[in-house]
Parts: sequence; structure tokens; C-alpha cells
Amino acid sequence: MSASGGATELIFFVSAVIVATAVVAVAANGIYDLTEGIDDRGDQVKDEMSTRIVIINDPSAIPNDPVLIYVKNIGTTTLNHNYISVMLDGVSRTDLTLSLSGNRTSFWEPTSLLTISIDQNLSSGDHTVQVTTENGVSDTLSFRM
Repeated sequence: MSASGGATELIFFVSAVIVATAVVAVAANGIYDLTEGIDDRGDQVKDEMSTRIVIINDPSAIPNDPVLIYVKNIGTTTLNHNYISVMLDGVSRTDLTLSLSGNRTSFWEPTSLLTISIDQNLSSGDHTVQVTTENGVSDTLSFRM
């Protein structure tokens, strides 16, 4: 009877090792996924914190027809100006002409200026323009025509 008792204990021990190994494998995979998610979110926050733009127009002298908006990249991140979004009076505008100045590449480098031309004649009154970068950083300017 002692031989079968030892065999039973060995079976239980091997089973416990197998179960423990499976639990560790699942937990390690979950921890790896969590770590990757934290790293990705950290990269997003870093990009957001190093991205800054400012609309440098004089609000009392906005050029009209076309509306010209001047936006300067004052952060440390090089941006893709093709991925900006522009809202004029709460309406997303896609009929834009974009031009860069003060940079050496086709990207919106730090300290360079982006000129946004919107083919529209604004009526007199209060208006608002908001420019948002590819990673969610934005600036807003209210002005009167």
C-alpha cells in the first residue's frame, strides 16, 4: 500500500507543478501586455507634452477671403501638417491650403510656421478657429470681423 501512496503523492506533485506553471505563464503574459500598454501610453503622453502650437494671428486683423491663419510650432516635436484638423466657427474644414515656412523638410518642424488658407469670405461678427495636431494638442483663437 505504501507504493501506491507514494505514486499518488507523485501524481499530485506533478499535477501541482503543471498547474503552477500554467498560472505563471498566464500571469506573465498578462503582465507583459500591461507593461506594453503602459509604455505605449507613456510615449503618447510624452508626445503630447512636447507638442505645443500657437495661433499667432492678430485677432483684430485676420485676413479674409481667403481666411489666413498662421500657426507656429513652439514645441519640440516635429509634426505632420497633413494630419491637422481645423474648425472654423465649430465646423470642421477640409478645404484647406497648407504651406510651411522656416523648415528644412516637408514636416512641420519646431519653430516653423504653418499658414492655413481657408477659401471663405466671413461675415462680420464673432468667429472662432481651432487648430488641432495629430496627437490632440490644439490652440483656439477668437476674433471679430
